Amino acid sequence: MKANKIIEIIESFCPERLAYSWDNVGLLCGDGEKEVKKIFVTLDTNLNTVREAAENGADMIVSHHPILLGGIKRIDYSTATGQMLKILIENNITLFAAHTNMDTASGGINDRLAKMFNLTDVKILDQHTDDSSAGLGRLGKLPKDMTFGEFAKKCKEVLNTPFLRVSGNTDNIISTVAVASGSCSEIIPLAYEKGADVIITGDMKYHNMIDMTEKGICVIDAGHYPTEICVMDIFEDILKDTGVEIIKSKNKDIFNLV
Repeated sequence: MKANKIIEIIESFCPERLAYSWDNVGLLCGDGEKEVKKIFVTLDTNLNTVREAAENGADMIVSHHPILLGGIKRIDYSTATGQMLKILIENNITLFAAHTNMDTASGGINDRLAKMFNLTDVKILDQHTDDSSAGLGRLGKLPKDMTFGEFAKKCKEVLNTPFLRVSGNTDNIISTVAVASGSCSEIIPLAYEKGADVIITGDMKYHNMIDMTEKGICVIDAGHYPTEICVMDIFEDILKDTGVEIIKSKNKDIFNLV
């Protein structure tokens, strides 16, 4: 199957028009006409994952996080970006990324998170396009109320992460949960306005946590990787009927508990 056909299948699920204007999604390197027999799916595109894809004989990388997000003026092989591009080109690996369009799409990362927490009556937190079925973050009800302390333990299990950073009163009763994959501190006030008792996101800054806690909302910083690694399962589900071999990256979270 040609790379362009694979891209067409993925973009029927998460169209490029759903991506934010600052994002860099779509075919980012390589030949759309390349015949693909092995697809390497990954959360991150970095030097380690590109090497992993090449070692596995992948013809194409399908990634959540894109490359060249800030642009590039030179390809210097002494840099990590230069080495990464060199490996992609020398091994004739086509690279495609679905980033904020996968975050916001119906059935995408945030819907998957809502499903993982068994949320009901799920609504979109921040709808940024004319598509009423898509947007950033989700808000829903737990099957039964629990304390924030109990919910934090549940969150750790659901996301299969060794640690969380939590802020708020552990005795607060949690019934309405907001999820916002990756780095979404900017929509915490919106989640609060819409009735969330807790929001799960990542990459929180110290003063943001203070501000949110003073408003009375509980915040769980579960990290970027744990809130988005489910994207590999989503890619696998989308591509499972293509007949192309799918290889899932073994790349781990950059953060460790010591």
